[in-house]
Amino acid sequence: MSELVVVPLHIGGEDVAAGGGTYVVVNPSTEKPFGEAPEATIADVQAAVDAANAAAPAWAATPRRERARLLHALADRLDQERGRLVPWLGAEMGGVQNGSAGRTLDVAIEAFRAFGERANLDLSENYAPRVSMGEVVSGVARRRPVGVVAVIAAYNAPLVNTSTMAGPALAAGNTVIIKPAPQDPLTTLELARIATEVGFPPGVVNTVNAVDPEIGRELVRNAGVHGVGFTGSPTVGVEIAQAAAAQLKPVLLELGGKGACIVLDDADLDIAVNVLSLTWRMHSGQICGAPTRAIVHESVRDELVRRLAAVAETLVVGPGDHPQTTVGPVINGGHRDRIEGYIASAREAGATTAVGGSRPDVSPGFYAAPTLLVDCTPDMAAVREEIFGPVISMITITEDDEAVAIANDSDYGLVNYVVSGNSARALSIAERLESGVVSINTPQSAGNGIEEMPFGGRKLSGFGRKGGIHAMLAFTEPAGIVLRS
Repeated sequence: MSELVVVPLHIGGEDVAAGGGTYVVVNPSTEKPFGEAPEATIADVQAAVDAANAAAPAWAATPRRERARLLHALADRLDQERGRLVPWLGAEMGGVQNGSAGRTLDVAIEAFRAFGERANLDLSENYAPRVSMGEVVSGVARRRPVGVVAVIAAYNAPLVNTSTMAGPALAAGNTVIIKPAPQDPLTTLELARIATEVGFPPGVVNTVNAVDPEIGRELVRNAGVHGVGFTGSPTVGVEIAQAAAAQLKPVLLELGGKGACIVLDDADLDIAVNVLSLTWRMHSGQICGAPTRAIVHESVRDELVRRLAAVAETLVVGPGDHPQTTVGPVINGGHRDRIEGYIASAREAGATTAVGGSRPDVSPGFYAAPTLLVDCTPDMAAVREEIFGPVISMITITEDDEAVAIANDSDYGLVNYVVSGNSARALSIAERLESGVVSINTPQSAGNGIEEMPFGGRKLSGFGRKGGIHAMLAFTEPAGIVLRS
């Protein structure tokens, strides 16, 4: 892979050179150029909007079975292209090829297949005849696609963030304009080209891409875009919601997280270690559902710290394409500095580093050390703010009510975790936690463990739900029809 990977925009079924030229995409493992990505202009955005709108009526009228066939064909082709796409993902996102990079492609394939099945569903609701105002009437509510959906993805899992938004939008009969994150856009841009190759009509799947944030803003506020699916930060999510509200566009927002993992005094500590170490093992903690806050009963705290330290000793930090690597780099040097800043501020506030804390001796590359901070308090920035890196902050508690109160004392509410040997006790706590998802005795959550369940957040963690038919409903509008019998 010595030559740079170059992928253009894809608009109206054709490759298009971006009006703003190209920019270099850097491999976080090597700090060297991996590819060149297109820098779109506002004119490019308008071209994509025009193409998507031109294709929208015919795509909405396409039989469900044909939409299903094409989504399955896209999934099959992605699977066939695994040998090419997984190295691309590893190189541009810094993912471990036998870990997060490969898993990212797997989830995308699974999502397109799942929505290929759901594309066959009739989402209508029928209402039984009844007497009203002296007449017998019945009713039906049809679900109609909103039209053109903008899919705006975050950098941490580009194909996952794209497929779990674009998949339901396409299945429901919408056309899409995909805007990947500028840090690692190439594989996602290639996805649109593959979609056309497997038979999606021109204009059904389009792309724009740019470093300039104004391009994303223009996509959201363009009157020819009728819905938005966004994965990313709460700051940008709120901005998108405000812009969409001006035109009453529906939005589906999957935003940040600050997952709490409550470890009770009756917990199986092997399970607790498996859950918490996900923050280290999965894409260097750059996942919104990571269990980054360990809220641990004092009776098991010391043993849990010992076991986590033992696991940390087995982790290998290094380039994503090395077969022995278990923890790859973070996305860039600026983000690594930000992570290290949180560790430093926690130490200054009284936390102790039980694991890691210092920059790994691996060069080149943007590596952050798997870190466990103990003796933390709920007011520390490392506890309250989303670090988006391989850092666990541990707080000690003595009773269940205290654990719930600390877990809920957060601006976020995406995924929380409970580890306990008593299912009834764990369920009681889970029902009190202010998050969209709670996982008990497992690191898996809705969206990966059980794909058809709703996945989304409360508070600043988002609005609306992905998973199953939930996102299809988000990208459709009900239209009621009343019939006199």
